[in-house]
Amino acid sequence: MSEDQRRLPPIWLLFAMMFVGQFATTVYLPGLPDIARDLNTSLSLAQTLIPAYLASFAIAQLIMGPLSDRFGRRPVIIAGLAIFTIASLACVFAPDFATLLVARIVQAFGACATIVVGRAMIRDTSSGVAAAQAMAYMAIALGIGPITAPFIGGYLTIWFGWEATFIVTALIGAGVFASVMPLLKETLPSEMRDPPAMRQLLHAYIHLARNRVFMAYSLTVAFATGAVAAYVTAGPIVFIILMDVPPELYGVFITIMPPLFMIATYISRRLSIHMPIDRIILIGVIISATGGLIQFVAGMMAVTMPWPVLLGFGVSNFGSGFVFANCYAQALNTVPPAIAGAASGLSGFIHMGWGAVVSLAVASMVHTSSLQMGIGQIATTWFGLATMLVLIFVFKRRPA
Repeated sequence: MSEDQRRLPPIWLLFAMMFVGQFATTVYLPGLPDIARDLNTSLSLAQTLIPAYLASFAIAQLIMGPLSDRFGRRPVIIAGLAIFTIASLACVFAPDFATLLVARIVQAFGACATIVVGRAMIRDTSSGVAAAQAMAYMAIALGIGPITAPFIGGYLTIWFGWEATFIVTALIGAGVFASVMPLLKETLPSEMRDPPAMRQLLHAYIHLARNRVFMAYSLTVAFATGAVAAYVTAGPIVFIILMDVPPELYGVFITIMPPLFMIATYISRRLSIHMPIDRIILIGVIISATGGLIQFVAGMMAVTMPWPVLLGFGVSNFGSGFVFANCYAQALNTVPPAIAGAASGLSGFIHMGWGAVVSLAVASMVHTSSLQMGIGQIATTWFGLATMLVLIFVFKRRPA
């Protein structure tokens, strides 16, 4: 396979692949109180569905990335979509909470393949500014999925019950699977595939972990976007229970967020032609940290209206649009294509793993106001700002 033949898959197909796994992250959130009631469990335990999904997603990337380096990108994505769709159906028929939790863990395992391998496919076919621009399209899908899903999930829950959210998720997964089979082409030729043994794989991860620039970019995107984990974990309690917002209106509130992320991503993509990518990322983490500060202050003031909470997250979400695609592109640009799958897996593990930590921390708090959300948001976004400053002013001013 020549370099000319290794072309990026259609953008709409990449978009769909990215969207489906992220859609599953939050579509059921409006039905979380109903899940707790119907499956005879506490609301706090039901909240663990979020960190469990994120943790499984994170760990699976360490497996899916190297598998794609060994067997190629296409078969791993196909297998992941099949696992995802079957697990989504298992969620529908879960007789108890433990079964639902296991099904969600398996669902996340399958979903991660589309994202981690999709990033590797971009690295296979592009680099530099071109990779950042291609990653921007992925970022839109990754941002839209978990934010628009509750809007759809709110109405599905009201009209048909929480089970309908998983039925729709399975249908979307099946649709993407049907599109991928005839249209997705392999981007990693057989002569470039690296079949590492366990020792070699561990050595590759250790090598990547010692790459300070790679790790700094990976940590920056994890911290800067960690506000999403705090928001989706605390959102149902803050809005639906504490502020008495109906589930369908909660979905409407969340739906106003995707345009902010999309606008920022589009601006970032345009700026990458005229401005150094690191400067764009720095702008993003500053905006994201500002949103964290707004959220924390709103929590300290014990606001009882949704608008200050939406403002705080909206600002952080806008900032993450400058960070997401650019950080991933910069991180993967530090590694050769032969280990792009492993690098994408490790970077994604850091990203989703941190999201699971933030989600679990926020879920463990007693929610008396939006302050608990604010604590999680300000902590993670300011970590992102600090990491990017260290990257620019320390790591990039001396040899790696």
